[in-house]
Amino acid sequence: MALKVAVSLTFFLFGTLTAVFAYLMVRKRRENRRQAALRAGKEQLRLPLLRYLLGDEEQPPWPASLLEREALLELLDDFAALLKGEQVQARIRAFAEEYFEGWLRRRLASRHWGERMNALFFIEDLQMKALLADIERLYRSRIATKGEVVKILTIFAKFDYRSVVVYVLQPKHELTEFAYRVIFGHMSERLLQQVKRRFTELPPAGQYALIDIIGIRRRQEQSFLQERLASEELEIRVRALKAMAEIGAPLHARQLAHHLSSPHWQERLMAARLAGRCREERLLPLLYERLSDRSFAVRAEAAAALARLPDGRIALNRAAQQADDRYARDMARQWLEGGEG
Repeated sequence: MALKVAVSLTFFLFGTLTAVFAYLMVRKRRENRRQAALRAGKEQLRLPLLRYLLGDEEQPPWPASLLEREALLELLDDFAALLKGEQVQARIRAFAEEYFEGWLRRRLASRHWGERMNALFFIEDLQMKALLADIERLYRSRIATKGEVVKILTIFAKFDYRSVVVYVLQPKHELTEFAYRVIFGHMSERLLQQVKRRFTELPPAGQYALIDIIGIRRRQEQSFLQERLASEELEIRVRALKAMAEIGAPLHARQLAHHLSSPHWQERLMAARLAGRCREERLLPLLYERLSDRSFAVRAEAAAALARLPDGRIALNRAAQQADDRYARDMARQWLEGGEG
């Protein structure tokens, strides 16, 4: 009896797996045919659409099927990335808004996540600002996922939409530092200034990202960054020192001495890096002392900073020969023997 049950179960599982495999093969063949038809449609429409966008021809023939419409939209998206110039970009945007605005609006209201995300990508690439209200409606809806929220806020930033400032201060879903960095990276200076003025209202991940963006953009925000150096939070101070080093913002030797003597190696490391960017001779004794730091990374950064300062290599030679601390001697010798490479 047990053997019969086992055999029946084996046949049942085999039949189920065979049916699933057959179903997947049919789906794959259908998708392959669909993709082939899509490629063929794009090739047929490519030249007429290009000539139209360049102003050489009248409007291309309107597609007769949903597949041809999809092909036309994908072509339009491709040309938006390839063709430069305000006139042709305006032509692309006008064409998209005239013929695809309603279709994309319906996609934004779809129950399917994939359709909504695809619509957002098309709207972003084609710069369809006419759909901003619909995008904001999706953002406020219950169905908006974390991925959609990040994409929507990125679009708002790219389109210079002022409401994005309020949304990044109190986002619908918790955002990662990376997400904030992407959003801030697309913001205009006008929007960034608004966010900066409300810095303390940002979640920690947003605060870290904003400080980093200031350094990445090489924006001269010395006073703002110096204010962050007074923060009680270590990560804020470290990010501010790093940003100041990126933009080459000078810092008084007395204040640098305070950060160079921090109990946290990350803060000492970034202070040493900033000291190397400042290149002031009065920083020599401060960096010389850091050659004996208990952290290898700080010792290495202090040696690199010394090499950038006037008479810094003289100080390194002295440390290599006379320093009481063995780690200081080793680091100075290592740098002098090729650490600058």
